Amino acid sequence: MTRAFHAPGRVNLIGEHTDYSGGLVLPAAIDRGLTLTGDAADRIALESDRYPGAVKLSPDGAGGAGQHWGRYVAAVAAELDALGRPAVGFAGALSSDLPDGAGLSSSAALEVVVATALCAVADFPLGPPDLAAACQRAEHRAVGVPSGIMDQAASVLGRADAAVLLDCGTLEHRLVGLPPSLALLVVDSAVQRRLEGSGYAQRRTELEVGLAALGGRRPVDVAPVEAGALGGAAGLDDVPLRRLRHVVAENRRVEEVEMALTGPQGADLEALGRLFAESHASLRDDFEVSTPELDLLVDLAVGAGAAAARMTGGGFGGSVVALVLAEAATEIGGQVVAAYARRSGRSATAYACRASEGAREFA
Repeated sequence: MTRAFHAPGRVNLIGEHTDYSGGLVLPAAIDRGLTLTGDAADRIALESDRYPGAVKLSPDGAGGAGQHWGRYVAAVAAELDALGRPAVGFAGALSSDLPDGAGLSSSAALEVVVATALCAVADFPLGPPDLAAACQRAEHRAVGVPSGIMDQAASVLGRADAAVLLDCGTLEHRLVGLPPSLALLVVDSAVQRRLEGSGYAQRRTELEVGLAALGGRRPVDVAPVEAGALGGAAGLDDVPLRRLRHVVAENRRVEEVEMALTGPQGADLEALGRLFAESHASLRDDFEVSTPELDLLVDLAVGAGAAAARMTGGGFGGSVVALVLAEAATEIGGQVVAAYARRSGRSATAYACRASEGAREFA
């Protein structure tokens, strides 16, 4: 019997580079992702319409993982084996409509769909937080990047028409309804990002220097004004101070965006525009992970009529996310792509998305 499993990609509305310090994030699973079809088998044997080569492994992930996507599959299988998953394989095919390198968490979606399928065929239930944590560990194992848990958690916890406000320190979460009048417009800059080849790990190291000045407190419990004063009081150098300043202020912006989305009078588009702009400026200037292409796309999106726009994901390339009126999403996306081609010479791609359900087996 053929079974089918799906895990979505995600777009992060706000809360960037806060997850690995136990901060707040506000991602949404999107209506693009990876689907894995197949059934239980003696071994793990997977092929893909997107990725080259085939993956053939033992149920515990050992043997012949190879490079690229096979290492993620092997790492997921190994993490689940460490949790006691019975030695049941899976033979099947992977399909995807989620672009790689666009900052939409294609690697997390791959990890989550494989984990969901392996757990299902082995009758090995894992709660959503445990499954997300196992997939986060698999990412660390596969590529050695010290990423946070947001991407995997969003792919597991997502719900239709809602974002997920997640405390990455406690994994407490709640749904934040998104107005049906707004669409999520994601524009891929065509500057492909690979976290293992970027400055991601360096940024995390620099942030940890700043975190040490908090004396064990979580950044989410620190006021932005206090963080800004730590240069003199704690003797922080400029770089770790700016990294910390971004994270502390970004946590506060997550809370303010939730309020702007859920106010009694409906979504406060003016506040959302201001908060997205502040987040992007902080990522550009204090955390230094934006690029000229992302900066340009944000300006073009706002100029074309987006209510709010900012870079999304780890940076160093990838995409921007814009909140736009649903009926204008296609038009605004087309305007941004055309203007970006004229200004940069690059071919961007725009995706009008809706918040979707998280990882699941299709009935």
